[in-house]
Amino acid sequence: MGPLPRRRAALFHWRGAPNPRHMGPPTGCPAARPPWRRDDPTRRRAPRHHARRRSRAVSGPPEDEPTLAPAEIMAATASMRRLFSARAGIAAMLRAEAALARAGAAAGLIAAEAATAIETACAGEKPDPAALAEAGARAGTIVIPLVAWLRAAVPAHAAAIHRGGTTQDIVDTGLILQLRDGFLLLEADLDAAAAAAARLARAHAATPMIARTLLQPALPATFGLKAAQWLAALDDARAALRDAARQALRPQLGGAAGTLDGFGTRADAAATAFAAALGLDPAPLPWHTSRAPLARLAATLAAALGTAGKIATDTALMMQAECAEAAEPAAPGRGGSSAMAHKRNPTLAVAIRAAALRAPPLAATLLAALPQEHERAAGAWQAEQSVWPELMRLASGALAALAELLAGLTVDEAAMARNLAHAPAASPSPAIPALIEAALAAHARQDRRP
Repeated sequence: MGPLPRRRAALFHWRGAPNPRHMGPPTGCPAARPPWRRDDPTRRRAPRHHARRRSRAVSGPPEDEPTLAPAEIMAATASMRRLFSARAGIAAMLRAEAALARAGAAAGLIAAEAATAIETACAGEKPDPAALAEAGARAGTIVIPLVAWLRAAVPAHAAAIHRGGTTQDIVDTGLILQLRDGFLLLEADLDAAAAAAARLARAHAATPMIARTLLQPALPATFGLKAAQWLAALDDARAALRDAARQALRPQLGGAAGTLDGFGTRADAAATAFAAALGLDPAPLPWHTSRAPLARLAATLAAALGTAGKIATDTALMMQAECAEAAEPAAPGRGGSSAMAHKRNPTLAVAIRAAALRAPPLAATLLAALPQEHERAAGAWQAEQSVWPELMRLASGALAALAELLAGLTVDEAAMARNLAHAPAASPSPAIPALIEAALAAHARQDRRP
C-alpha cells in the first residue's frame, strides 16, 4: 500500500502522532531537506525542557471533557465520578499525610504544633492536579511532588512532613479512603435494588408465568418466585461485599520497607493514631505486598455486578416482543431507536450488562498482581492503581441503574398468563409460596443486621 494522500492522512492524525506533513520526503528523494535536521534554519525548536515535558505528559482527556460513548455516560454516577476524580484523589492522599503527621506526634517523632500545622495545610487549598500529574510522571510517583508542595506550604515544619511514612503508605491509604466512601454509595444502591426486588416478590407471589430453561418454555412458576431469586442473589452480594470490605478497608502504614522503623519503639502508638485519625480500624500488619483482601474485594464486587447482569438479562429477555412480559420504567428520550420508531429498547438492562461484562477483567488484574516481590512490588502494585477507579465507576452506574430498573419495572400479568399456553401443566408448583417466603424472611433478617 502506497503513502496516503495528504487529505486522507489528516484523518489519521491524533495528538502525539507524527504529523504527515512533517514526516519528510519519501525514500529516494535525497535532494529534499528533512525539516528535523539540526542545521535547518527554518526549523522551529522548542526548549529542551518543554519537549521533555510533552513526551512525559499524562495522556487522556481532561476530567471535565465529556465522552460520547453511551456505555461510558451511563457507566458511572456523578457522585462516583467526583469521588474518583483527580482532585478527590489528591484530597484523599493529603488526608493520609495529615493522619501521618498525627501519628508522628503520637509517637513523639514530631511536635504536636507541627502536626496541627500540617493538618491545616492538608485541609486547605489543594495543588493543581495537572501540574501534579506531570511532575509525578517524571518522578515515577505522584507522592514526591505532593510532599514537595506540602513542604512549600508549611515551610516552618517542612522537616516534619512525611516522617515515618513512604509513598505506598500515602497512595494505598488514600485509595482506602476513596473506597470506603465509594462502597457506602454502592451499598445504598444495592439496598435499594434488593428492597425493590422484595416488593416485586411480595406483590407477584401468585402471578403465574412460564419458567424457561435453555431459553425454552419449561414449567409454570410465578413472577414472584423469579423476583425472590433475584432478591436472594442480591442479598448474597450485599453480605459478601460487607464482609470483604470489612477485611480490606484498613489503612496502610509500614514505612520505607514495611518495618515501621521510622517510629522506633512507639510504632504501635503511631499505627493506632494513624488509623484513628482516619476513622478506620488499624491493620494488624503493614500489607504493602500482601494484597489478597483488596483483590478479594474486587472479585466480590465483580461477582455482584454479575448478579446485576443476570437480572438485567432476564429483564431484557422478558421485554422481547415475543414475550412482552415486562418493561423498563419509561423516561423522556429513553429506549428509542434512531432507525425504528416503534422500538422500546432495554436501555437500563444494556448498561447493566455492559458493566457486568467489563468488571471481571478488571478484578482479574488485581488477582494477577498478587504475586509481588519481597517488601515492595516492581510493577504489580503499580498495575493496580488505574483499576479501582474504573471498577468503582462501573459498579456505581450499574447498581444505580439496577435500583431504578427494579423500582420502576412494569409487569404485564396478561402477557405472562398468555405465554402460559406453552406450559405442560395447569398450575405452578405448590412449593413456590414457601420458597418466596424463605427469601423474604432472609432479606428481613439481613436488613436487621447492624
